Amino acid sequence: MNEMPLEQCYALLEVHPESSIADLDTAYSKKVMEKIQQGAKQEKVLLKAAYDRIREEIYRSTPSASPLVEQITKLLQQLDPEPFHVKLQADTIQIFFKTNSKADYADFIYQQLSGLELPEIKSIVIYGMRSTKSVIWKKQFEIDAISEDDCNPYSFKNRYILLLAFPVAICTSVLFQSLGFTRVLLFPFQLWVHEVGHAVVAWFSGRRAIPLPFGWTNVALERSLFVYFGILFLLGLLFYAGWKEKKRSTMIFAVICTILQFVMTWIQSAYHFEMWLSFGGIGGEFYLSALMIAGFYFQLPNYWRWDFWRYPFIIVGANTFWAAFSRWQQIKKGTESIPWGSLLFGDGDAGGDMNQLSEVYNWSDQKIIGTYNALGSTCFIILISLYIFFAIKHRRWIIDRISSKPL
Repeated sequence: MNEMPLEQCYALLEVHPESSIADLDTAYSKKVMEKIQQGAKQEKVLLKAAYDRIREEIYRSTPSASPLVEQITKLLQQLDPEPFHVKLQADTIQIFFKTNSKADYADFIYQQLSGLELPEIKSIVIYGMRSTKSVIWKKQFEIDAISEDDCNPYSFKNRYILLLAFPVAICTSVLFQSLGFTRVLLFPFQLWVHEVGHAVVAWFSGRRAIPLPFGWTNVALERSLFVYFGILFLLGLLFYAGWKEKKRSTMIFAVICTILQFVMTWIQSAYHFEMWLSFGGIGGEFYLSALMIAGFYFQLPNYWRWDFWRYPFIIVGANTFWAAFSRWQQIKKGTESIPWGSLLFGDGDAGGDMNQLSEVYNWSDQKIIGTYNALGSTCFIILISLYIFFAIKHRRWIIDRISSKPL
């Protein structure tokens, strides 16, 4: 059957010599369905022979080692994926994996390829193959087109949301802060972020802590193996879920937290623990808020899905961050004073966080001001860098939207 003339094969499947593998698959599936509906199942053998003949011709005629193919091949080899083969057909990249993985594997591969410079390429088609002639699944990605994900507000691949979320959140926070809305509407959430900032220091140092929403956090000063191994277990689950779903950012985050937890629990002295515990309240207004904003861009494993909840988190995070950032900028300029005392017992409370840093740990006013401003500036720079990274990653799509398609 494979000796059938090529022209006859093209005519039988109604495709032309410039057709891609994707076009061939579509035409073949359509013709098979037509024959089944017509009751001419015996003609499926002829269609299959024509399909195999054209497929072999495409493989034979397609350049096997263009610079673009080599670039993609090199990247995929670094990922250590399933056995694969890359083909370039006109403006389409075709990647064939011999794999038992589900179709979600294609999403992971496309995510890695989307950061490459792929001039003149309009689409990427990824195949899951049981054998050289048996397709398990196929996924096609249009590089510059508006996809279904771009219309889904809960999708982490929605490029409109990725590009607008951070600037809109920060600009809204600046506006709310200037109008006084932040303290009226979001103060309870900001207060809780402050208290969780204390609690995170305690938890990562192996201490029990209960953050309460009225300006107080109960902390046990002695180490607890239950707390240490409990958090370690959760981090292990997070790493495993990230590894299972091939989410490198989740795995890296879990490893960093595990190392930090070990250092803070077993290497850090009790003196430094109590110092960072005092520091961690306002510190949490910076680093926890920045983490909530940055986390908006990262899809967690399925067990920790937060497609919807990332929106309230970025609202609280952005407003808390900007309130703290702008306040300490004003303190640096001398237009506001350091927040001495505590919320519950007033400015004269010697047990307040800033009082502890100053009187117990000998931090000067300048050191307190400089450290918090440095922390805020560092978090802000990291957030801007993250945003720029995503903007650069999708720059072709952005340029295409600006130049030819209105938002």
